[in-house]
Amino acid sequence: MAYSLEPLSHDNADRWEAFNNRSPEGTIFHSLKWKQVLEEALHPKLKYYLILEGEDVVGISPWAEESALNFRGLISIPDSDANNIVLDSGFDAHRFNDLLSLFTRDHAFLHFNTYRPNLLSGITYANYPGGETGDMVVDLKKSPPETIWATLSKKTTKSILRFPREGFELREIDRRSEIELFYRYYEKNIMHINGEILPLSFFETLWDHFSPDHLRIAVLTKGETFAGGSTAFMDPVKKTVYFGYLALNRDLPHYTPTYYMDWDLINWARENGYEKVSMGRQSLDPGNPRFRDKTKLGAEHIPIHSRLILFSRPTQILYKIKKLLPGRNI
Repeated sequence: MAYSLEPLSHDNADRWEAFNNRSPEGTIFHSLKWKQVLEEALHPKLKYYLILEGEDVVGISPWAEESALNFRGLISIPDSDANNIVLDSGFDAHRFNDLLSLFTRDHAFLHFNTYRPNLLSGITYANYPGGETGDMVVDLKKSPPETIWATLSKKTTKSILRFPREGFELREIDRRSEIELFYRYYEKNIMHINGEILPLSFFETLWDHFSPDHLRIAVLTKGETFAGGSTAFMDPVKKTVYFGYLALNRDLPHYTPTYYMDWDLINWARENGYEKVSMGRQSLDPGNPRFRDKTKLGAEHIPIHSRLILFSRPTQILYKIKKLLPGRNI
């Protein structure tokens, strides 16, 4: 039976949510509540499509529309730890090229992420790696906190225990107004690493839509001294916690608050009945300090495969000769 695309609408929104909730690859970042946060705070031009086989939903695909010169295309939704195409477990990988062909009428290029490497081999359109990365996941059933603790070095455990010993406390904020404290050090930290700074309104919008059942913002302080802060998203349906955004006081010497906050989140997740902790995107690079820190705490790297598909001949020529296609996800 042939595939078709159906734009997300009020009439089929419940089908989108139902598929996302039942799919193992569906996440809180594929939810329509997350879509609402992106639209209200960041204003991307989002294009969401249900993938149908006959009358049955066999996939969902969230996109942001972007232009490169005069060419219009679709890229992965921005500022989302999970932005992959979600397909039914029985989807025939040999027909993935047929699915891609449905996007050619309105778009000259497409960038997608997937956890399934078998989808890539049958693509006949011009395609290029789009930045390989992965999800760092702690499986708490396989690696509970007591098992992880036993593997940590004395130096790491000392770094973790130092904070409570010296009077620091990690507390969850319970008022919208307290977001500004977290944001002040989030902004400084992102400036330090030359990253893309999200506006304060983004975090306030997150609070409005996800707190308290699906958002946890915690700050590590001692009196007026701020050491660090972190956000986490809870998905009770999938029993998964997603580490979100990090705030650090880089003027506080000789402390490593990331260890303490990561360790706290792992224990909090276990105590609250969650089975997995996603510690965020990371390239497979054992030389990267953050990669090493996550693996110390039991995280395993789950590859995410990315491809840039160029449908039109002019777009292919432009890419090959000038490499001018803009956009952080292309």
